[in-house]
Amino acid sequence: MTKIKICGITREEDALFCAEEGADFLGFIFVPSTPRFVEPEKAAGIAARVRESEERPKIVGVFRDASNAYIREIHSLVGFDLVQLSGAESDDDIRDLGIPAVKTLRVAATLPDTHACPNAAWLLFDTYDERRGGGTGRRFDWSLLATYERSKPFFLSGGITHENVVAAISLVRPDAIDLASGVEEAPGIKDHDKVARLFERVRRG
Repeated sequence: MTKIKICGITREEDALFCAEEGADFLGFIFVPSTPRFVEPEKAAGIAARVRESEERPKIVGVFRDASNAYIREIHSLVGFDLVQLSGAESDDDIRDLGIPAVKTLRVAATLPDTHACPNAAWLLFDTYDERRGGGTGRRFDWSLLATYERSKPFFLSGGITHENVVAAISLVRPDAIDLASGVEEAPGIKDHDKVARLFERVRRG
């Protein structure tokens, strides 16, 4: 089954519900200017509770143009399994960081250079927006990914909901999907009904 990442976690009850539903990854956003920002100390507490659960999804720390020193500081506190880099980070930054990384590539009219970050463990394709770094709720032209040679596993992100998730998986065949706004009632507040319907649709195919 396609793996599922629920991003923008800010509440313990949402994290545990998503874990129970079968989430493979939970994303915590450490970008203070975004509406889904979570204080590192709070994220550490939520992550600790998630690790106590039987399901144990991987914890992803999401950053944008942060220094490697800051990322390592938050990593030592929260203990995430992957770091997601959503800004202009270079491949040298990824190599020097030394933590398995997901590199976000923003898709506008064409597919970005998928060979620019050989040190990334994963790629994540999301909708380009000149003002926002993610969580726009808008999808890009998924057919552009037909040219991706799949040199790395990848997440599909941008405008995915329980209503279009089956079509997205069928068309793109991603290794994982990434959702934030598509399963929310407000930024950072997950709608448990939408989450449950998403997992049901993915399981049924």
